[in-house]
Amino acid sequence: MENKAAEKPRKETSPRKKKIIRSIIHTLIFLIGLIIVVSCGVFLYANYTKTHYEISFYQETSQKVTHNIRMAVISDLHNREYGEKNATLIADLKALKPDMILFLGDMINREDGHYEPMLELGTALSQVAPCYGVLGNHESERMYYYDDKKLPQKFEEAGVTILRNTKKTIKIGADSVQLIGLEGTPFGFEEYGGRKFMDEQTPNPNAYTVVMNHIPFTFRDQISDYPFDLGIAGHTHGGLMILPFFEGVYTAEEGFFPKYFAGRYKLKQGQPLIISRGMADSSPWPRVNNMPELVIIDVNCY
Repeated sequence: MENKAAEKPRKETSPRKKKIIRSIIHTLIFLIGLIIVVSCGVFLYANYTKTHYEISFYQETSQKVTHNIRMAVISDLHNREYGEKNATLIADLKALKPDMILFLGDMINREDGHYEPMLELGTALSQVAPCYGVLGNHESERMYYYDDKKLPQKFEEAGVTILRNTKKTIKIGADSVQLIGLEGTPFGFEEYGGRKFMDEQTPNPNAYTVVMNHIPFTFRDQISDYPFDLGIAGHTHGGLMILPFFEGVYTAEEGFFPKYFAGRYKLKQGQPLIISRGMADSSPWPRVNNMPELVIIDVNCY
């Protein structure tokens, strides 16, 4: 007779363990589903921001003006078109009736030499209102790293007056607006001549003075001690993502959760600084809760 080894009794999974396993499986399914839903939402939102923007209005007051002066600000367009040949953007600006249109830089992408759409936009908008602008880091890098030295001249010929450490006084009715366009980053402000230019300026007490520089940190670190009425900048793209309570997530200069990412700020001498979220992107990172924006600034005496 063969001796058979006694078979070990099979251990059954306890009801408690079954419940834990089911909970883990349900949690994993929920998390995977959540990731899919969020990813789809981010993808759809990012695509939406490539074809849509919002218009943000800012109100400033000054005793240097006698009636409303409206400035439209376009920043960080990065060769993007809203509508065929920017027809949507042009139509909106015509309807808004600005007294001047200000280009805050990064109209192009540094590596792309085919920026004719931006030149065509300048030509079209110069028929809407006088156009002035400063160079952004993408224009500067295009000029110096890609030997596109005639870039500022091309924009001038298209109807956009480029202010490179230059000022321009504009008469609007009985009022005067003094535009100052500064070149360079916070680290290259002196190298590009910004410090020398500002040191040589004599303030016009009767003109409303607007200083434009592409990078807002230049105002914080280099410009805030000078007398002016309003600063305007771009560059930050709204901090890429805007989260509730934390606001902007990241800028190259300040890192995570920066102070300067978008909106209205006060500099240490009390001057307002308005930072545009920009109208396009230069990186693959999607915008989240951060629509591109066309900025409108109204300056009134009250």
